[in-house]
Amino acid sequence: MIVCVAVVGHQNNPLYIQSFTEADDALKLHHIVHCSLDVVDERVNNPKKSGPTLNETFLGLLYPTENYKVYGYLTNTKVKFILVTTDLDVRDADVRNFFRRFHSAYVDAVSNPFHVPAG
Repeated sequence: MIVCVAVVGHQNNPLYIQSFTEADDALKLHHIVHCSLDVVDERVNNPKKSGPTLNETFLGLLYPTENYKVYGYLTNTKVKFILVTTDLDVRDADVRNFFRRFHSAYVDAVSNPFHVPAG
């Protein structure tokens, strides 16, 4: 089950963060998203250590916590998508598919001529 989705700009400025849990967990999930940005930067800046090539937009599992798994995705414009899930046995193919659809929805929203960019 997805508990949080975040869109983070190329300067690590939050563009969109949505939690799908109680208000008490929202702050914890925002902290998890913020901490995951360090892992994204490490993987992007050290591609030899992390495995994926520079063309790979799906960053995979960033890190697991006791109750959550955090996945990352990087667009060509360096916008980051972060997904936090409670499903501890989710398949990478399902997460890739989610990120492709989410990226498509993001592109549609940003391509709208009436869209006002944040930050």
